[in-house]
Amino acid sequence: MTSIDVVAPPRAVLAWSRAMIDAPLKAAFAALPDETREVVEYHRSDFSTAALALLAADAVGDAIPAIRVATAVELAHQHEQLHADLMTRALSRGHQPSAWVEFGDDRAVSAADALISLAFAQLTRPEVMILNAALLSVVDGYVQEAEMDERDDVDIAEYLGVAAAKHSALTACACELGALAAGAVRSQAVHLREFGDDVGLARKHVDDVLAIWGGAPVSGRPLYDDLAHRRRTLPVVAAINAGTDVYATDAEPRELALRVERAGGRKWCEQQAELLLARALNHLRQAGPRARAAEDLSGLAREITTARFAPARTPAPAVPSQSTAASREDRTPS
Repeated sequence: MTSIDVVAPPRAVLAWSRAMIDAPLKAAFAALPDETREVVEYHRSDFSTAALALLAADAVGDAIPAIRVATAVELAHQHEQLHADLMTRALSRGHQPSAWVEFGDDRAVSAADALISLAFAQLTRPEVMILNAALLSVVDGYVQEAEMDERDDVDIAEYLGVAAAKHSALTACACELGALAAGAVRSQAVHLREFGDDVGLARKHVDDVLAIWGGAPVSGRPLYDDLAHRRRTLPVVAAINAGTDVYATDAEPRELALRVERAGGRKWCEQQAELLLARALNHLRQAGPRARAAEDLSGLAREITTARFAPARTPAPAVPSQSTAASREDRTPS
């Protein structure tokens, strides 16, 4: 059985992934009007979505055929991020002002629309159908979330369903498209899709915890930010379901954070992220991946999820060996 317990060097993997899609991204951006290109080049991404597609391909075959779909899902992810920042009025992204703050709503919307058009242009018709289904899931998640915000009877299962719709669909899609591009059999593609689905939801649990307790150095957002805006995120909903009416009074955000933590909301999210990561890694094992790609995928999955909770307790990423670095360079287009 393939071992996937070694934490790979995720930063090296992300740099490799960015290099793999750099040329097609630049070519796509070059077709945009100057004002739109300025916005999309300003917007920052960690390229983890592209990395998932490329590594899923690498796990079952060769990453090179997946460059096209990796470019597409990265463009789609950036499109979704621009819209998410607009809808939530998030002031920052990637430790800099959000695109709508820097350029205004109209230019941010235009840039997001351009990105999704560029994404679809990269794909075949069957691939378009898979990506379109993922994006419709994201939209449906936002619609359901808006409806739930008007209700007081929503249980945690409903919130988890919405969180999955919004935050797992694209990561699942990236893994599936990457695997199919590399010639995966159906069972491999299904397991890698489930891997991406679980990683996306685990990441959402981590993001929601860090949006309260992380602070600017970690999340790029102020301490207790979601509580200051009285958002019902996963830690808050977990606390409410445990019997604590978090927003019953006009308490300061710091006091609200204490309520959520005392009710077990923070701990529950941390435990769920660990369980989801374990389930994701089990799907990865069942896909029968090649050893090195499995290590890379498991390392990336940990880095973007549970490793962000407590970096001091997480083994430091290993420095890639010369042979590994050389093999990555061999597969990076010039």
